[in-house]
Amino acid sequence: MRSGKIRFTFRIVKNGKVIQRYDSSSLRRFKNHIGTINWQNRDFKVYLKVNYGSGFYNDGIYENREDLLFALDAFADPSIPKYLYDE
Repeated sequence: MRSGKIRFTFRIVKNGKVIQRYDSSSLRRFKNHIGTINWQNRDFKVYLKVNYGSGFYNDGIYENREDLLFALDAFADPSIPKYLYDE
C-alpha cells in the first residue's frame, strides 16, 4: 500500500462468491464505478472497505445503494484526522 493514500475497495458477493471487485485511491473514480452496479438484481451484497493505512480501516456489508453511499461518505469524511492515514 502506498503511504499517505486512502484506498477504497468494494466486492460484490453473490452466493458466497466474489463476482466483481474494484480498488482505487480516487474517491471520484470509486463513486463512478459504484454507479455501474445493477441494483435491480438484489440477490447480492456489497462489501465496502476504506483503508487508511497502518492497520486502520472501516468496512461493512450493504444491500442497497443508499446505505452504501451513506457509509462511503462517512468513511471518506475529510474531518478524519490526517494522522490516521499519513505514514
